[in-house]
Amino acid sequence: MAGLSRRRFLMALGWGAAGITAVAGGAAWALMPTLPPRNAPTHADATAWLSLRPDGVFELYSSRAEMGQGISMGLRQVAADELGVEVARVRLAQADTSLVPVARSTVGSDAMRETGVLVARAAAALASAILREAAQRLGRPVADLRLASDGVVSGGKTMLTFEELGPGASLLVTAEDVETATPRLLAGPDGRREVGRAHPTHDVDAIVTGNRPLYADDVRVPGMVFGAVVRPQTLGGRILGIDASACQSVPGFLGLYRDGDFAGLVATRRGALAQALGMLVVEEEEGPDVDSDDISGMVDIRSASDVLEHSVFDTGDQSDGPFDVDLTLTVPLAAHASIEPRTAVARFGDNGGLEVWTGTQDPFFVRNSLADTFGLGPDRVVVHGMRIGGGFGARTIVAAEMDAARLARLCGRPVKVQWSRSDEFRAGFHRPPSSHRIRLSADAEGRITHWHHAFRSGHVIFTSAAMGPGLQFATSFVADPGVARGSVPPYAADATAVEFEDVRLPVKTGPWRGLGAAANSWAVETAVDALARAKGIDPLDMRLRSIGPQHARLSAVLSAAAEMAGWTARPKDSADEGWGLACGIYKEMSYATAVARVTRTEAGYRVTGLWCAHDCGLVVNPDQVRAQVEGNLVWGIGMALKEELLVDGGRIRPESFFDYPLPVLSDVPDIEIRLIEDGNEPTGAGETAIVCGTAAVTNAVAAMTGRTVTALPVKQA
Repeated sequence: MAGLSRRRFLMALGWGAAGITAVAGGAAWALMPTLPPRNAPTHADATAWLSLRPDGVFELYSSRAEMGQGISMGLRQVAADELGVEVARVRLAQADTSLVPVARSTVGSDAMRETGVLVARAAAALASAILREAAQRLGRPVADLRLASDGVVSGGKTMLTFEELGPGASLLVTAEDVETATPRLLAGPDGRREVGRAHPTHDVDAIVTGNRPLYADDVRVPGMVFGAVVRPQTLGGRILGIDASACQSVPGFLGLYRDGDFAGLVATRRGALAQALGMLVVEEEEGPDVDSDDISGMVDIRSASDVLEHSVFDTGDQSDGPFDVDLTLTVPLAAHASIEPRTAVARFGDNGGLEVWTGTQDPFFVRNSLADTFGLGPDRVVVHGMRIGGGFGARTIVAAEMDAARLARLCGRPVKVQWSRSDEFRAGFHRPPSSHRIRLSADAEGRITHWHHAFRSGHVIFTSAAMGPGLQFATSFVADPGVARGSVPPYAADATAVEFEDVRLPVKTGPWRGLGAAANSWAVETAVDALARAKGIDPLDMRLRSIGPQHARLSAVLSAAAEMAGWTARPKDSADEGWGLACGIYKEMSYATAVARVTRTEAGYRVTGLWCAHDCGLVVNPDQVRAQVEGNLVWGIGMALKEELLVDGGRIRPESFFDYPLPVLSDVPDIEIRLIEDGNEPTGAGETAIVCGTAAVTNAVAAMTGRTVTALPVKQA
């Protein structure tokens, strides 16, 4: 959790040195809850990632979760270039707590930025070690040798194959070797063969054919049964009683297992489990009778005080007006809607140790949480990271993993738990709703003089999905950094103020693609577009005049996207077609601009064209980066025109994708993407274009209708 340490948590809770531990039965036990590891990868960590195996293949142990963003193939490409081999000679093992040093979660578009250069350094150090070993065996100077696709060559002749080198080779690489290595990756494009080339995603054959276990649901272990948790159906509800007597007639039903407030069913077959769940009689004490309007009201910026709790940015003398633009903007609840539901398999061994197979963004947090829950040492819990069918922040906490482990302990057999789609909506956490008030003023030339953005939102990092009442109370004194992401505008103004409040809601909210950046960037780009209309200035010109001088890369992608789309020669906006653009910076490291063409049809607004210029530094695999950009833009279509998670009578209303509108292929236009490389190091692509896609669409609607879109999703006029 960004910016939060155990010490700060303890201080927030008011615990002094004497109050950090308690004694039970003579043993001290920690009051501190399990927190996600925040270990940044180090040169020492990288020494454990890569090795030459006896079969002549280089094995790369990944510390990053693969969830479709392409990190696995990208790291293979980086390693292959440094080793002078083809990608096929680099074998990758997914994140596994028994194979790699403790690593933090895969989030924030940081996977390649944090590990790519380290993998390059580790591979360069290993290449040097191989050449030294070969020189010793062959009795030749290292300078006469180099690595090629099959092994060590000299004068164009293979002197030692990797298969010959692998067995018995002394190829120890130290942290100092890694730190002092000079990888080709950083030297410029001349030494690159694999980096910069398009490769299909890692394990694409298994994705298509299912020829080996890849996702958690592919895992089968001897004696495995299927489990499901019995959950309250209302927000804040509590189960008072369960009658499972009718389930006894279901062939394959093994029983109802309870442990305090926890209850779950186990069966030998999925069908039997589903049938038994349908026959349960559950008595529930329902939670508060709230609906979507109630929840929106809890974050309504109009009910806030004049000064909000947390200041993000404050410079210059603020004015009370008059303002050229004064907007109130609303963003609703939204679900992650990952295609793959949360799934985990848990097995306790004869020695009491625990193995878990799961698609998680944070294997070590899962490991440590399970170890603490079951009183095991961390080394007695192994988490095998599986490929994730869509993460988007939803897999950052412990969910199905704990369900499966608790049921496995209770029933004494390995258990697979796969959440239903209803579980995903009702038991998962969601993008928080937010409410924004933005007031802007500019002079006659369009130079922004005042920018004031105040907003309220549900929590993001300090999610109630993973925090009990004590931690929720503690974090009420600390600004949620996830809520603030993307709220500082890239535009220069004489005076800028950005402030917010986070609000604890009755529905679970938490990390969602880009954290707060999607909602905040939409608000920022909606406001600057409205200011351009108020001043009679073209939206492109308004932005180019206003972007701060330190953001030259943003100006570059803005100009590139406008040129791609033919912005200056676009048809005049009409009642049936409009054009919009938006731009943004993600985490002060990556830049994107989108242009959208939107047409009004009888069925509703339809996006009929999308153009995007994107700068994430060095592009390792252009196809994978384009895929991430496309995914963000389609996400933007959904956010602008489709997605809203409704609450009614204290219940999350959707139970399946039939109840939750999402973009489908027919909603997606042709998309043109231009990748702009700036620098020799990668930054991040997984979430960058989320900052511009939504606002490009809604600004096109505004250009068509003449009215600023102030609430998502857009309703047909």
